[in-house]
Amino acid sequence: MFTIKFKIILAYTLAFGVLLTIFAAIIYNSTREAAFMKLDTNLKSYSISLRTEIEDELDDHEQLDLKKLSAIRAKGLIEEKFQLFNSKGEVVTKDSTFYNIPTDDIKKAVKNTFIYEKKRVKHRKYHILWSSFETAKDSVYILETAASDRDVHEELDRMFYLFLFIIPAGLIITGITAYFISKAAFKPVARMADTAKNISGKNLDMRLELPKARDEVRALGETLNEMIERIDYAFKSQKRFVANASHEIRTPLTVIQTELEILDKKIKDTELNESIKNALSEIESLSKLTSSLLTIAKLDISQDKLNLSQIRIDELLADCVQTMNQAAVKKNIQITLSLDDAVEMKADKEKLKSVFLNLIDNAIKYSMSGSGVTIVLGKITGNKININVEDSGIGISPSEIPYIFNRFYRSNEIRAEISGSGLGLAIAKEIVDLHRGEIKVKSEIGVKTVFNITLPTNLS
Repeated sequence: MFTIKFKIILAYTLAFGVLLTIFAAIIYNSTREAAFMKLDTNLKSYSISLRTEIEDELDDHEQLDLKKLSAIRAKGLIEEKFQLFNSKGEVVTKDSTFYNIPTDDIKKAVKNTFIYEKKRVKHRKYHILWSSFETAKDSVYILETAASDRDVHEELDRMFYLFLFIIPAGLIITGITAYFISKAAFKPVARMADTAKNISGKNLDMRLELPKARDEVRALGETLNEMIERIDYAFKSQKRFVANASHEIRTPLTVIQTELEILDKKIKDTELNESIKNALSEIESLSKLTSSLLTIAKLDISQDKLNLSQIRIDELLADCVQTMNQAAVKKNIQITLSLDDAVEMKADKEKLKSVFLNLIDNAIKYSMSGSGVTIVLGKITGNKININVEDSGIGISPSEIPYIFNRFYRSNEIRAEISGSGLGLAIAKEIVDLHRGEIKVKSEIGVKTVFNITLPTNLS
């Protein structure tokens, strides 16, 4: 695909090239016509001078003085030659360079005062002039004068090669000039495009840099900034609504959960107890979803704010394992924690804890009963620390891996079987990103899934 800038450069270059070619053709043809006209004029002057001298010679003498005639020159001519014929075509004076005059040319010369022709003689081009005149003794003669047009052709060749150099050079200069002009003209557009690429739901406070000139580009930029501002307002309103709604929902859910737990203890009816337990399970799922939504909303509202403190990652992982141990026991899953060394670093303890709890919870949920979950804390390498959370569960399809960190994404195959909101991994990635770290996943269907987190130890 050709860019607009390329099309403009191409259009300017082609337009200038066409104009330059037309101009060169006009100049070349005008110069050519003028040069040949001047040559013919000089040839005519030469012919008139010769004819005048010949008339004088023939009036006074019976023989022509060839040396005197040969000494006559005309301005602007080279290789001048002449021949003289009588009205019958017989040679009076002959130049060895030329052939005898054709009969048709004699007839034309007799009928007309001056006749111009072009002939090639011995690989050379000549302009020839026929003129007829009558002496005082009533004798008719035909004078043939000729001159080489070599100088004219050499001058035209020089002009042709000059244009052959000037036109491509002009096109190159035009192309380069058009490139820099279009580059300067499109520079504000390029800056706005670069800024627009970096604008997302996470940084809608960014605005396009506007050019100083009040032109169409600035008008476009102002319009886009207004659009971004409206989107920013809509996003912020949505985030505030999610945060407020999540916060408000938590209280009634807690009240309902508490009342149902009290009711469950008082009622001894088996069927009612089962219904209450189902309700409590659903309330627990809603509570987790509400908590995830509130976390997402908080991250959106204050993305770059981390409550940094000096923490021990090994101790934090141990606490998370302790917290999730009961859920693992219920499913007959063994959690193994491998700590190579004590690791102390600066981080947001609560946010990282939510990341580790989420990964361990997922590992337990998607692992088969009787299998195990392994958590490995590696050694510090190059001011970075690696944490692996590995399960031996159902695995993740390669086609789904690019999307698992998207908000609300859940595989259609497991949606109905395993509860979840599709927010856990999205929250985990955002928190890891805030810590300037990286989270990756490797998986084999039906074998295992490994989440790897890399965190810098010198975060400040």
